[in-house]
Amino acid sequence: MAAAAVEKIKSEMSNAGLSSGAIDGILKIAATYKPKEGEKPDMAQAMVTLGKLFAELETFIKTQPESDQTIYHNIIEKKKSELAALIKK
Repeated sequence: MAAAAVEKIKSEMSNAGLSSGAIDGILKIAATYKPKEGEKPDMAQAMVTLGKLFAELETFIKTQPESDQTIYHNIIEKKKSELAALIKK
């Protein structure tokens, strides 16, 4: 992830109240799914990768305090709504 994008995401999660430990864990997992330099997965590959990413994030977040779990799920629902609104345009 580009540094600016990571900082924006980190800031959004922090502002939502997610703990620094949960944020660090999420970012560490996300970094492992970053495409290699020059790699451009096709749509099918990208969807499989996203599915794996979210499954791993869900497994991780279940190890965190209940408050972090609630905040994380609220963030995900908000992002889903934002994406749905973009698609409708």
